[in-house]
Amino acid sequence: MPFTRRDFFKTSGVAALAIGATARGVATARSAPARDRPAIRWRGSPASGDIDPALHVLRRASFGPTRGELSRVRAMGVDAWIEEQLAPDAIDDSRLEDRIARRYETLAMSPPELQALDDFPRIRSELYAATLERAVYSQRQLLQVMVDYWSNHFSVNIFDGPVRLLKTVEDREVMRKHAFSPFRELLGADAHSPAMLVYLDNASSTAEAPNENYARELMELHTLGVDGGYTEGDVKEMARALTGWAVNRQTGEFLFVSRRHDRGQKTLLGRVLPAGRGQEDGEEALDILASHDSASHYVAHRLCVRFVADDPPAGVVDAAANVFRQTSGDIRAVLRTILTHEDFQASAGRKFRRPFDLIGAAVRTLEIPDARGVSMFRALFLLGQPLFAWPTPDGYPDDAASWLNANALLARWNIGLALTEGRDRGAQVPWDAFEAELGDAAGAEETVDFFTDLILHQAIHPDDRAQLLAYLLGDDDAFDITNPTHRRRIPELAALLLDSPYFQWR
Repeated sequence: MPFTRRDFFKTSGVAALAIGATARGVATARSAPARDRPAIRWRGSPASGDIDPALHVLRRASFGPTRGELSRVRAMGVDAWIEEQLAPDAIDDSRLEDRIARRYETLAMSPPELQALDDFPRIRSELYAATLERAVYSQRQLLQVMVDYWSNHFSVNIFDGPVRLLKTVEDREVMRKHAFSPFRELLGADAHSPAMLVYLDNASSTAEAPNENYARELMELHTLGVDGGYTEGDVKEMARALTGWAVNRQTGEFLFVSRRHDRGQKTLLGRVLPAGRGQEDGEEALDILASHDSASHYVAHRLCVRFVADDPPAGVVDAAANVFRQTSGDIRAVLRTILTHEDFQASAGRKFRRPFDLIGAAVRTLEIPDARGVSMFRALFLLGQPLFAWPTPDGYPDDAASWLNANALLARWNIGLALTEGRDRGAQVPWDAFEAELGDAAGAEETVDFFTDLILHQAIHPDDRAQLLAYLLGDDDAFDITNPTHRRRIPELAALLLDSPYFQWR
């Protein structure tokens, strides 16, 4: 039975109206009464057919493939592309960075300047917009993926008190500057970050009243994992070692306050920290955590969850952990190991796109020129992943179960249709350019194949293609791209492709 334009609009719905929450706290959208979508029963997935290594690596190590980037990776080879991305300083991204600097002046401001500006909505909006525009348009794609990864690994909530002003600086000086640094260097940068010290209360920790919040999360979430072999006593000793690590209220920078530090002897994970010392207690404690066997496995496992699968195979986790130990936490070497491992190659279709990944991939694959970050952020909010706003320090979850439910899927469908219909002036699909590529003589088959390649970059199951053809034709005997009524079906076709398992999974 053919699918008509009316069938499509029965379920597409309007943009989500409000935000709800699942039991785990992941926000989902409640929409207006649903209208029936075409009854397409998808047969395929990203794992259908032969897996293209170039397409697979771009789905995982970037914010999504484009036709141009996919052709480039196929030509240069996957391994060469990985090496290129692991050295982002050698990639010229000046055009994008210059544009972002002109648009978003608060990104370069110091804490006192941000404080003097006293305009949190603007500060937050500019950080959001720049983050999204970099994810979509940067040539340094793996860098942007890792900035997002570490921002969740070392999560702070931008709505939490002084973090409102400090997150911009942390993003610039910690996440972006150290995304590929050795793990101990990154860990140290984050431990000195005023945003983290304030968020987890270490800035007020003293010898007389040590605060254990940061020490606990430092061990449980940042380095060793909940089963990492530490005890409650180790948490207390870690907290003592970090007393005096504070924030200068005038400059908004890290400050070690000697008089607040506990100078007594401490024992952390079996290692003695001698009495009479100052800031070096905390530095040595970080050394101990970063070099611990549990850290190598924990960090490797979390990276494999991000790049391979929600429950990654032991082979790739062990390989990554071994490289972490052998290289003293060289993140570049660990990433190279993961992205070239056979378990990675076999993992196509095993990761569900979180909202940030979904929006970034949609804007990239539709080749939208100069999409504004504010427009993309509105979609992210409706999908339940406003940046830097997870309420607890464990960061946004990265498993399908947290994002895959009926309400969330409806919100995704609504956003896909809103994007392809151009409801937001800040993100306009270049339909005229695509139709010019197709030409006036394009029929239904050419049109379906063109947009399938544009959006999915792969062949789809014959039954899926047949259903899309039936939808595009509707009740007509033939498709005429010059017919305004027929042309209006093209954005709906694109929305169906965005909503398909081929695109929602990667």
